[in-house]
Amino acid sequence: MTTRFLRHTTVPVHTRDPFAQDMLKWSAQFDVPSIGQDVIIRVNGIGRAKVVGYASQGGYLGVMAVPYSPPGWWIRQNGPPSADNAALAFGAEISCIDAGEGA
Repeated sequence: MTTRFLRHTTVPVHTRDPFAQDMLKWSAQFDVPSIGQDVIIRVNGIGRAKVVGYASQGGYLGVMAVPYSPPGWWIRQNGPPSADNAALAFGAEISCIDAGEGA
């Protein structure tokens, strides 16, 4: 599979099977979060973010998420967070937030 980055407007067909061929892999034990859902991007301390879309790279499916309050280094490296400047995070890098859970 290619390492090309590709955005998706809906959740594409995917699997949790890490050995599957010719199908995107989702690397978490929970379902792919919905657009509008909040997640925690654990990698590099990016923190809480809102899912605004989906993307794939290197055979894996990820979420495009806008960090609410990213670290300063993230803003210096990427610019201000927005729907057009969202972070790509894969399933293994995020945690879901329960609907009733506070900030």
